[in-house]
Amino acid sequence: MIADFTVAIDPHGKGRPRATTVGKTARMFTPKRTRDWEKAFALLARQHRPGDVITGPISVEIHATFPRPKRMSNRSKRTGELLGGFTEGEQWMPSRPDADNVAKAVLDALSDWYRDDAQIVELMARKVYHAMGGKPSVRVVIREAGEL
Repeated sequence: MIADFTVAIDPHGKGRPRATTVGKTARMFTPKRTRDWEKAFALLARQHRPGDVITGPISVEIHATFPRPKRMSNRSKRTGELLGGFTEGEQWMPSRPDADNVAKAVLDALSDWYRDDAQIVELMARKVYHAMGGKPSVRVVIREAGEL
């Protein structure tokens, strides 16, 4: 195990790249909201960083826990019908942002932890709404990739 930590932050998906022109040259950039989130996440995760830059193949697991919408905190009949029954535990989040965009934002925030993105040979991203009384967070588990 290289790292296993949880950051108390609202998860965020990587925003689509934007383009602008400088003179006659097109320039791509990441939206400010995404850059700000990545900086905040990197700052909060810094205390969990391993000493050296990771050099070998790694496996990454991301568990993004989003705020529960108000409609899910009501035990009404309508809510139960929409969600397939009421539960107080975590529930899958089948809405935006996409899981791959959440993973991109987290991995970009942690990019100084490893030498190259190509080192990530296994990736699992999960999005859920937090349990009743829970808080939004992002859990990251980084392991050395095992034998195939």
